[in-house]
Amino acid sequence: MSPDTPEMQHAALWLVGPDMPGLLNLGAKFVADRGGNIDKDIADKFGEKAVVFMSVTAKPVDIMRMDRDKEHLKKESRCGVVFQPMSQPTIPDGFQEDLYGFDIVTDDAVGLIAELTSLVTGFGMIVVGHTGERRVVPGPRRHVQAGQKFVVILPHEFDHAAFNHELTQVVKRYNGTMVTPLRIVPGLLWWW
Repeated sequence: MSPDTPEMQHAALWLVGPDMPGLLNLGAKFVADRGGNIDKDIADKFGEKAVVFMSVTAKPVDIMRMDRDKEHLKKESRCGVVFQPMSQPTIPDGFQEDLYGFDIVTDDAVGLIAELTSLVTGFGMIVVGHTGERRVVPGPRRHVQAGQKFVVILPHEFDHAAFNHELTQVVKRYNGTMVTPLRIVPGLLWWW
């Protein structure tokens, strides 16, 4: 391997199609049988359809083999399959090297994610990871909560105090809790 070739490469794998037992396992086995490791996976169901996403790390030769063999996975799973090799992540000019993250839980509301992403954009951040989730809180007065986790990179010039103040105001408006305020996320992979 030449010094310019990365020892490991990243890729994204999506399966979209009819739900069936073992669909996540098919994707995991496809990756493992070709020397890959799954960094993150998400499986969800929408009516009769399922969506599986996997973030994959492997040697470049194994990534090429997965890309070449994706038609086999398509036939076996009866799903649409997209396999996308990725370039090594880089830090854009004008941004800090550390990744930062925050985690909140609030009442659910239309426009919540739009308001949060607008806040993040307004402070010049780049989102490198976001997970949002709605859940029903049981009890005599059932209600729906929204959990939001963001991982971002910050511009060199960044006002932590102003951002945390505005984020706290949003959380209060939605009767929420700041699970984790904006802080460095140590050891988190760039391709989170």
